[in-house]
Amino acid sequence: MSRIGICIAGLNGAVASTLVAGVCLMRRGLATPVAMISERYRQSHQLAGLDDLIITGWDPRGETLYESALRHRVLEPHRLHPIAKELAGLRPLGGKGSVAAAIDKFRRAHRLDTVIVLNLIPTGENAASAQYARAAHETGSPFINFTPNNCGESKLTAIPYAGRDGKTGQTWLKSVLAPAFRARDLRVTGWYSTNLLGNEDGKVVGHPVKGRQKIRDKSKLLAPMLGYDPFHLVQINYFPPRGDTKESWDYLDLEGFLGLPMQIRISAQYRDSILAAPMCLDLVRFIELAHRQRATGPQTWLSLFFKAPYGTKTHGFSKQEQMLVEHLDACRPTL
Repeated sequence: MSRIGICIAGLNGAVASTLVAGVCLMRRGLATPVAMISERYRQSHQLAGLDDLIITGWDPRGETLYESALRHRVLEPHRLHPIAKELAGLRPLGGKGSVAAAIDKFRRAHRLDTVIVLNLIPTGENAASAQYARAAHETGSPFINFTPNNCGESKLTAIPYAGRDGKTGQTWLKSVLAPAFRARDLRVTGWYSTNLLGNEDGKVVGHPVKGRQKIRDKSKLLAPMLGYDPFHLVQINYFPPRGDTKESWDYLDLEGFLGLPMQIRISAQYRDSILAAPMCLDLVRFIELAHRQRATGPQTWLSLFFKAPYGTKTHGFSKQEQMLVEHLDACRPTL
């Protein structure tokens, strides 16, 4: 089995620290791979096992992953205690030298078959995101952009890449419901969505300027799925007491038979990083498969993971799932 390196930009963030903690817990048999789509294809497509993953990355905070996990409070301290030594042994790479040089050094030091660059830095950091994307391209490393940032992705011609902006909770549910309303010919006249989020991502995307791209990504996919453009309002509010537990509310106005109105109200509490971390692991496994099969350019078959997927305008979740399944059926390796 191939040894896979993951270089995470934003290693001290909530999603990254949750991802690493999850890998450590699952390796020890202290957790199971719930919410990981890739697990059902692991044997049939020779996807990377958890023991085959070597993780490093960059972050200006310079914390150990144990310090980050405690600070973000996604997992309780007693859940982290059995893996505290492993997390405490991992810090971000130093700031000296180029990103590409760091990737090459990491590859050689661990004798890795593939290195994947995963972008998890904060919303609005477009220049830094583009820097990591260029380094991935220069070193022949597949690139995943889980953020809404502009990475100059059109220039990534020699590597497989996927993005943009992880579709984790509220927008995912929207991509399930909107095609169903269209199929029933129930007309949506208005859709109001709001979020309360208290983690670092909430602080950034709740900013009226820094959060504009995230709001755009959450707002623009409804019309393509419905076939018309209803009144659609999306808000994200930073509310520190919520922490990583994101609360969302949706209020829908529908027009039914004989023009009579109906309403739907949806209240949900999502765990932001708990949704995002397994998706990132899925993406790492799948894009390594694409790299192994010498694919390049946007991997549209991975669109179900993103709000604004590269290379396709398909947003409905069932159609995106069909794209994933059909691609995996067609590219099943010969054992």
